[in-house]
Amino acid sequence: MSRFVQQIDLLDPDDVEKCGGKATSLGILTRLGVRVPPGFCIFDDAFLHLLEANSLNNQIAAIIPKLDFDDYENIDKNTGQIRSLIKESIIPGDLEKDIGDQYADLVDDVNRFVAVRSSVSVRNSDVSSFPGMMDTYHYILGIEDVLLKVRKCWASLWTTRAAFARHQQNVEQNSGVIAPVVQLMVKSEIAGVLFTANPINKHTGDIVIESNWGLGESVVSGKSMNDFYILDKDSLDIKQEQISPKTVMVTMDEAKGSDRIEIPVPEELASVPTLSENHLKALGEAGKRIEDHFGFNVDVEWAFQEDTLYILQARKIRGLEE
Repeated sequence: MSRFVQQIDLLDPDDVEKCGGKATSLGILTRLGVRVPPGFCIFDDAFLHLLEANSLNNQIAAIIPKLDFDDYENIDKNTGQIRSLIKESIIPGDLEKDIGDQYADLVDDVNRFVAVRSSVSVRNSDVSSFPGMMDTYHYILGIEDVLLKVRKCWASLWTTRAAFARHQQNVEQNSGVIAPVVQLMVKSEIAGVLFTANPINKHTGDIVIESNWGLGESVVSGKSMNDFYILDKDSLDIKQEQISPKTVMVTMDEAKGSDRIEIPVPEELASVPTLSENHLKALGEAGKRIEDHFGFNVDVEWAFQEDTLYILQARKIRGLEE
């Protein structure tokens, strides 16, 4: 086994500190039998290896005391300096080979694109998630672009909002680590989020689903008007359905032949329901299965490719107990 890289399906709960909550969850879901896009995780040791090989530890340590959390411009400037150091670093040869070998085994002529996602861990801590704080990249093509996006994932550990989040949670600034996840790209036609409890009224007998055309990025970012469904958790009957006039979607940038782009929803799809009864039943069954396995209400990101459901992430619903 490589020191730096491991396939998702081989990850287990004991790996959470070195590969973060997202990657660990994907490993658990894969073994549960839920359909998860195949891929691999780059362990936290890889990031530490990069910092050491580029002599960045002392440079970053010298910037951290300058962070003034009462001054946004100060935080933005100093975290920007750290991000630049990481983005401009050189990935050591042994690490580059490990990533390149796993990438070559993952892709083929039919499945050429990957997504690069951030999975967060905190050394010597049970904190394993900063939802929405780190970057994700879609429709990435070629090992050079993968390596670039991996460096950008590592650099996103030092966004202004990530530094603020660590400060608010009393987490030491230099204890955070990102373990990037590289997965085959789902050619998402419909995507969104699912909650196995109602996050608004906290009713645990509901399954709440939001969906839009294209990638789920438009849903989780809050930029789109989304279709909204509530299912009865026991029967999976539809209790509420609201079809919105959808205006914005995220998909592959056809002009570039890679990367994602935000475009208007085609007029003929704007008012069409994104999900059929079969889609909703598949989502409801998957949500219940994941909730039963974890033993708590879950927040799930998902996508459909040609009516095949893929689970992209699952985590505990935050704030439900309050």
